[in-house]
Amino acid sequence: MSQPQFAAKLGVHGRTVRHWEAGRPIRVDWQAALDTLLSWQTPAVAAAFRGQLRLTSQLSPQEEPVDRRQLFKVGAVVGGLAAIGLEDQERVRWLATGTGQADLTDVENVRTALYAAQQLDDKLGSPAAQGLVISAQQLTDAMLSDCSAELRPHVLALNAELTGFAGCLAWDEGDYGTSARLYNDAREDAHEAEDADLGAYMLCHLSQLAIWQERPRVSLDHAVAARSWVAQTDDQRLRAYVAMRAAEAAAGAKQQQACLAALDEADCAIEGLQPCHPSESRAYFVSAGMIESYRGNCLYLLGDPAAAADASRRSLVLMDPLYTRDRAISLLELERSLVQLDEIEEAASVVGDAADLTRKNRSPRLSKAIQDGHKALSPWSTTRAVQQLDRRLCARDIVVV
Repeated sequence: MSQPQFAAKLGVHGRTVRHWEAGRPIRVDWQAALDTLLSWQTPAVAAAFRGQLRLTSQLSPQEEPVDRRQLFKVGAVVGGLAAIGLEDQERVRWLATGTGQADLTDVENVRTALYAAQQLDDKLGSPAAQGLVISAQQLTDAMLSDCSAELRPHVLALNAELTGFAGCLAWDEGDYGTSARLYNDAREDAHEAEDADLGAYMLCHLSQLAIWQERPRVSLDHAVAARSWVAQTDDQRLRAYVAMRAAEAAAGAKQQQACLAALDEADCAIEGLQPCHPSESRAYFVSAGMIESYRGNCLYLLGDPAAAADASRRSLVLMDPLYTRDRAISLLELERSLVQLDEIEEAASVVGDAADLTRKNRSPRLSKAIQDGHKALSPWSTTRAVQQLDRRLCARDIVVV
């Protein structure tokens, strides 16, 4: 890749990559992002990278013993999980070597790392979550190599959740091929663990990915399958989320009646509920504000920008400020409707408001969406409103104007 392409892949400014190549230190969070990117590559690509690394360090394969690589891996796992306060570091180290048999307490401890990573992603963006996910995945891999038949479904379910969340991080990076592979791997583990809720949740991810790949009928297939599995659950938030995904898939396929019915179903399921901790629901983030955000996107896809803009505005009033990326995306969806309504001054203002949120959330997907939002205003580049927006965006390192 060129430097700009590689920078865009990671969600950093091009000059940051230039600084790295010039020998400047790489921050710990970006080290984690680079490690994650490497972990997503095919075995052939990873082997080629390591071969080049050996040439650079003047080490032959024989001079890089397996024990040293294993020591590095264990150290990374222990260090990553220590960052969230897991106290029994000796037990973590013992499990990570693959020589210790896990119990249910160990599974729940690693699940705590998943919850922490999810909350970091919500607040700060996918780069902040990557290191924890790598550490936790390595530990569950070690657990699966030697666990009792009784414990195996619990470890499989945890591994599926981690793999699925890694797929979300890949999707946020724009790597749809890796994301699809991880989602499908997670779905298979969920079915092997006989976890219907988790299977439905992974199908929701696949439905969302298909929308981004502009494959609305494939998205609809996944949404229909998710609705079949979620019929068994008592988790109202998950029911609402499956209905939201079904609504968006139906809107993408121009099935207006099915879309509006699914939105009504989501409204009923979420009534009286607020976002919760990830331990309470896999769809912990679902709220009335998020449903309104989905409604705005659906109405836009169905060709009603005025109603879509109203729904997007309602979502911004109702949505918890903690979800900075979701708020920014809602702002950019509002801009899309405003452009169609020829409300250019307000459209430029909301793109600037979304860019301001990148101070808190460094999501590559958000950065790309802001750039796309700015590009949509290029026909009005000489207006005062868009020129003011240009100045706001120039102040944000994450956005190239």
